[in-house]
Amino acid sequence: MLALGCGDDDASQSHDDDALQVVIPRAAEELDPRFVTDPWGLKVSRLIFGSLVTLDPRTLDVVPDLAESVVQVGPTEYVATLRPDLRFSDGSPLTSQDVVDTFEGVVDPGLGSVYARAYQRIARMEAPSETEVRFHLDAPHATFLTDLEIPIVRSEDARSRMQGELIGAGPYVLRSRSDRRVDLEANEHWYGGEPIHARLALTVVRDDNTRAMRLMAGAADLAYDALPPLLVPLFEDDPRFEVRTAPGISTTYLGLNLEAPPLDDLRVREAIALAIDRETLVRAELEGRAEVATSWIPRGHWADAGLEARPFDPARARRLIEEAGAKGRRLLLRVNTDRARLSIARAIAAMLRDVGLEVVVRPSETATQIADLNAGRFDLALMQVPEVLEPHVLSWFFDSSRIPEEGQVGANRWRLRDPELDAALERGRAAADRATRVEAYRFVQQRLHDELPVVPLWQESKVAVVRRGVPFDVPRDGRLSTLAR
Repeated sequence: MLALGCGDDDASQSHDDDALQVVIPRAAEELDPRFVTDPWGLKVSRLIFGSLVTLDPRTLDVVPDLAESVVQVGPTEYVATLRPDLRFSDGSPLTSQDVVDTFEGVVDPGLGSVYARAYQRIARMEAPSETEVRFHLDAPHATFLTDLEIPIVRSEDARSRMQGELIGAGPYVLRSRSDRRVDLEANEHWYGGEPIHARLALTVVRDDNTRAMRLMAGAADLAYDALPPLLVPLFEDDPRFEVRTAPGISTTYLGLNLEAPPLDDLRVREAIALAIDRETLVRAELEGRAEVATSWIPRGHWADAGLEARPFDPARARRLIEEAGAKGRRLLLRVNTDRARLSIARAIAAMLRDVGLEVVVRPSETATQIADLNAGRFDLALMQVPEVLEPHVLSWFFDSSRIPEEGQVGANRWRLRDPELDAALERGRAAADRATRVEAYRFVQQRLHDELPVVPLWQESKVAVVRRGVPFDVPRDGRLSTLAR
């Protein structure tokens, strides 16, 4: 057994049970699905709770989960029919009343769910039978089917925050939880039957090298989305492991403050886009495991505009910097303290210096970085947007009403103000037919491509290091549902 130096991480623990051992880089901060905002909280909570619909982890299509079907019967009316004989993990029946109470609870100010605003468009609900729910919206809303993905809780839990035991209708039951480990066991009442893995142990190991060492020492079976690209090659020639990948759908990008001179000049923004050699960065920083991006909408998505990638053209970038009178201007590039991200930020800074811009890289903790971006205290920011499955999420980042100022909430930190883009986002939200939505979101992507409030860099592949023989199909959606089926 390899001895591991692990600091404050409990990395020396080997297999102490028959659970599938999974190493994760951060703890799940929250598991009540109505309050989850962190990535690992989302991953773990969706193993405990079931939703009316879910996402197919391979095709990214919306598919039934607790609902047998969801049918739109009018511009503002949807009918969800539940699977027969559904039960929560405590054995109690899951009926249409639980569904109604869940959605009413989410918008209840007394609960304070972070997702309340998204469900205020439900004007009323009816439960004509134990297996049928009718949703009536206050106006057409094309994204409502995707919105039904929020997990269902028991009626008795609907208006209070869950403490201690978490009762859901997903494939697993929470058996224990600490800052360092989450233990899950198969839910005997899950409609899907017996999960592929009956028991899961998710151990938090914060250090990249220690996670890799746990795998090599036989103390872990799986690391998904949890190893930096530079460590993955260690396992490619090791017969004990397989490196499995799937095309990624989260986009790494460079955000630009449009109100900070000289970035208010389109020529400077164009120069920045031309100066970044994304192909080289993908090879050098990501071991080739990414696809250069032209949009936040991933290739193969129904709304993908199929835009042409900007070429790497430092000579033209220098000319544009000269024309704009921006040569020698100092720019502050914000990035979090993740070592891989910091390395990428420094490489981008060097490329921008090569075309005449003086770039200073300033790392900070993620919370500090976000607060400064919201306040406009930045020039450039290296960021990653989570998986864009429903293109309406673009409104959160680019609609004028989403600039985080004067009491507005949103992530339009670039201060983009574009009435035509706002109108296209609204068309995409309200239209019921796919053709109109495609037109709207392709306009949005082209506009963003032209105006450059952000420079999309790449979409990283989803990578799993798996002990050979362990069943695990790498999901594109970044979640862990393929551990169950």
